[in-house]
Amino acid sequence: MRFIVLFLSACLLSSCFDFSEYSKSVEINSLGWESFDAATFEWDIASLEKRYDCIVDLRHEGSYPYSNLYLFLDLEYPNGKHRIDTLECTLADKRGNWYGTGLGDMIDHQIEHHKGIQFPLHGHYKLEITHGMRHDPLVGISDLGYRLEVTE
Repeated sequence: MRFIVLFLSACLLSSCFDFSEYSKSVEINSLGWESFDAATFEWDIASLEKRYDCIVDLRHEGSYPYSNLYLFLDLEYPNGKHRIDTLECTLADKRGNWYGTGLGDMIDHQIEHHKGIQFPLHGHYKLEITHGMRHDPLVGISDLGYRLEVTE
């Protein structure tokens, strides 16, 4: 019985801590997100042995007019080379029910960008994220974040 109580206590405590190697969130202009206005994230990689899950954190209003969001992710490596990805974020089902969680009118999504990757170079990385939606400026997005979580 004590083992079960200790195990549950450990699980509860571990859920209270953030195990992110890197985490940053930026606020999006409340008047709308212009397609040329990049959210910028920068971090340093010291260990090439670690594996990471890369996650986009997105918060939008319940009145966001679309069920998805296209993002362009431009990653600059320490050697100056770039990798550009397009990420489709499905935010709602066909009936308009949001997949994310939230209270009130704000919906939070955690969108997997990469799972279990290793960075190839030591040094400074820079990621710029812009939206790829036809409506410009894009209204209803309030925050955009990026996280690197170390995997076991």
